[in-house]
Amino acid sequence: TQEKRILEGAGYQVVTAVDGLVALNLLAERRFDALVSDVEMPNMDGLTLTARLRQMEHCKDMPVVLVTSLSRDEDKRRGLEAGANAYLSKSAFNQQILLDTLGRLL
Repeated sequence: TQEKRILEGAGYQVVTAVDGLVALNLLAERRFDALVSDVEMPNMDGLTLTARLRQMEHCKDMPVVLVTSLSRDEDKRRGLEAGANAYLSKSAFNQQILLDTLGRLL
């Protein structure tokens, strides 16, 4: 909800999904410019979601930003290996970092 409010406030159109499986189904049906996702979600986590979308032809180059409370170096490595373009820790999170990161990737 916080990220949605930030992104919409910056002029982005945002579609939300309750979990990774719903997000994957949305990604299969429509085209999006980017994905901002948590890692810890029910039904399909953000790492699996990222890896699966990298297998979809129309999503393989889409920017993916993971925003999560998992902040160890090992967690970040796993996120980037799954195919994320950026991995932001909620402990160091601020609105400008998210907007700058997304702007740089788009």
